[in-house]
Amino acid sequence: MLRGLRRLNRYDKRILDIIKLGGKLTRLQQFGFSRRTPEGFRFPIYAIEIGTEKAIQKRPVGLVAGVHGLETVGIRILLDFLAFILHKKSHGYLPELYKGKLGLVVIPILNPGGVAQKSRSNPGGVDLMRNSGVEAELAPPLFGGHRWSNKLPYFRGNGLEPESRALYRFVYHYFFPIENSIMPVLDLHSGFGALDHVWWPYARSKNPCLDTPIYEKMAQYLTEGKQHTRYKFGPQSETYTTHGDLWDRFYDHYTEKLVSPNPKWKSRFLPVTLEVGTWSDIKENPMKIFRKRGIFNPARENKFETIVTHRDFLRDFVLLSQSELKDWQ
Repeated sequence: MLRGLRRLNRYDKRILDIIKLGGKLTRLQQFGFSRRTPEGFRFPIYAIEIGTEKAIQKRPVGLVAGVHGLETVGIRILLDFLAFILHKKSHGYLPELYKGKLGLVVIPILNPGGVAQKSRSNPGGVDLMRNSGVEAELAPPLFGGHRWSNKLPYFRGNGLEPESRALYRFVYHYFFPIENSIMPVLDLHSGFGALDHVWWPYARSKNPCLDTPIYEKMAQYLTEGKQHTRYKFGPQSETYTTHGDLWDRFYDHYTEKLVSPNPKWKSRFLPVTLEVGTWSDIKENPMKIFRKRGIFNPARENKFETIVTHRDFLRDFVLLSQSELKDWQ
């Protein structure tokens, strides 16, 4: 666990550097603690606010990483992106943050206990992306989520874990009160396949979600308008279905609470998952499959390229919040 703690400390240092880089535009908020480790550690779960308070109250964009403790390249992509848009000498500098036109709310590490333990699950052995309680249609055995034992991967747990509750508080606090805004939220993952996927709801069902037409138009805009052709867009269920997806639960709760009862509701909460494909270099580096984090992260020689590759896509994704609902209907 000592090496995992050192890695976690390095990420914490980078987070503090980013807060310093953002100056008065950055604030740190705590939304909870991790599940306690066998050694007795409980790690705080932080969110970073970036932008003016008014912008965060009017046009928030969400970024999340570190849901699975082994998928550390997602954390690094996120932290690199924040430095990319905050540094005034960077070509990716985002003046809209300073002008109050949008605000970022970021959880850089949702599962710090998993990072410290070098585990996909949280310290209770629960896979947080199988933990929401949502039941899926035809989810594959084991991989799709189960309740047999926390000694096996993809364990669903028996109730919302502390990390899942922290993420829900984060979503409810920043996105549910907002009126007249498009609110994109990106959750960074890695380790499935050789392609980079951008998934929208649902993970539980092949039935389309209410906002499928909006997602499809955004995908077309990002692919054809912004030339982000490396990404395969679509609902997660086109690839596989799983029980307990947190974003399915949050999306449905938002839709049922705010959109369905109010036909003229002009805000949309639009979560997506960026699944960075990290299997493409297995052929040139087959030994990575024998390392604990190997299939969830690029090989060492490809790590820097993987991290910086997604900067422009993330920047264009964040700027989607500048549009209005009518632009996508």
